[in-house]
Amino acid sequence: MSIVAGVDIGSTTAKCVVLGEGSRILGKSLSVVGVDIVKDAERALEAAIQDAHLSRSDVSFVTGTGYGRYKIYFGQLVVTEISCHARGASFLFPGTRIVVDIGGQDTKAIRINEKGEVVDFAMNDKCAAGTGRF
Repeated sequence: MSIVAGVDIGSTTAKCVVLGEGSRILGKSLSVVGVDIVKDAERALEAAIQDAHLSRSDVSFVTGTGYGRYKIYFGQLVVTEISCHARGASFLFPGTRIVVDIGGQDTKAIRINEKGEVVDFAMNDKCAAGTGRF
């Protein structure tokens, strides 16, 4: 069985999901980001692997995304959060055409097609996006 993971290191939270055959969700994690983004990414992955009742050696591929995506040194691929939002929304909610992400640092509105591909997007240019986190 091929097992993969995606780690999203945002400006306020770290998220991870572990997927198995057929993109079935096996485990997940959500935690607050501190000052050490590298350790936060490692902890997010380990927590999701534990949630899936697996070990690190079971995971064959890791993708990183989010504000801290370049700090995910253990990943094999880096993808923008805009592309990940589009694909994830389309996977979880087929037929989705608009995704709005109100994050800790910015807000994004993303228009997607029936395949979950980004057609267009807009993003604010003000830090904190009015979310109250500075």
